[in-house]
Amino acid sequence: MKNALLFLVVFVICRNSYGYVNLALNKHATITSRAHFWSRPELANDGNDGQGDAECTQTINNVTEAWWQVDLIGASILSVHITYAQNSADTMAGFSVYVSDDRNNFKGGHLCFHHNADTLPALIGEFECKVHGRYLTFYNERLPNVQYPDLYSSSAVIQLCEVNILGCERYDGGFSCLPCSSLCKNTCRNSTYGINCSRQCGHCANDVICDHVNGTCAEGCQAGWIAPFCNTSCPSGSFGMNCGGLCNDKCKTRGQCDPVTGHCVGGCAGGWKGDFCNQLTEPSGVAMEEESYLVEIVIGVVVGIIILIIAVIVIVIFVRYIQRSDSRSIAHQKK
Repeated sequence: MKNALLFLVVFVICRNSYGYVNLALNKHATITSRAHFWSRPELANDGNDGQGDAECTQTINNVTEAWWQVDLIGASILSVHITYAQNSADTMAGFSVYVSDDRNNFKGGHLCFHHNADTLPALIGEFECKVHGRYLTFYNERLPNVQYPDLYSSSAVIQLCEVNILGCERYDGGFSCLPCSSLCKNTCRNSTYGINCSRQCGHCANDVICDHVNGTCAEGCQAGWIAPFCNTSCPSGSFGMNCGGLCNDKCKTRGQCDPVTGHCVGGCAGGWKGDFCNQLTEPSGVAMEEESYLVEIVIGVVVGIIILIIAVIVIVIFVRYIQRSDSRSIAHQKK
């Protein structure tokens, strides 16, 4: 009975599954502005779904509208998977995704999705968008004289890390979606996931294999890595499970330590020792001898100066005494 049920499930999946690909991967992308010189628009479709600042494209602040757009050349879209920058749900809130054939008038195309809730959106999400089109545009706005929920950011900022667009590419006037082969019944192996099992799982905790579809780690990450994909190391200055540890500021490179162990990279600042630079150093025997020797020298110099001063004073007094005696003797002789 179980085998028959498994066959039925596989048959239904394969009957309705096709050779879908990530249409956005390495395609030409544009963006309204760049917050940093390295905030290239291609960071949002380079196949790296890490959520660190250097892995995401970002627009400037203090604007009312912003968008990111990718040219698919021509495609049949099935669904869109978005990964947004960590701790940035307020700038993501209120976003819209359009598919159009006109790159400039994208709002005149098909609206695939619009977030209009009073709550913040999930930083990683997927939605269905069955439509043909050339350009996919991620758009957001903070228009004047429009009341937005308090949780929303004050200006329109885009911080996209990765956009995966599942679908079929145009080929000779049609679309290259091929029926699912018998191999479609097998899930990804060797710690891989995603379209055609082309991505490598991150550093999941307890040696658990990541989800073979979206790559998330069900039991969290190993020490030193950020959830949910566990492929981005802890931010500078933190380490350990869930990046909950703070590097010691006594590290030689202030606040820099190994993201896994917390050991100070490059040693400790003066006066501190140990892997974590949390132990005071003690003067060595040689150092103590040198210090004692220096003290003796200082004392000797001070005593010598005092003796010299006393000697000078005695000499001055003696000379004055002689001079006075001579003066008295001369005066007595004159009388």
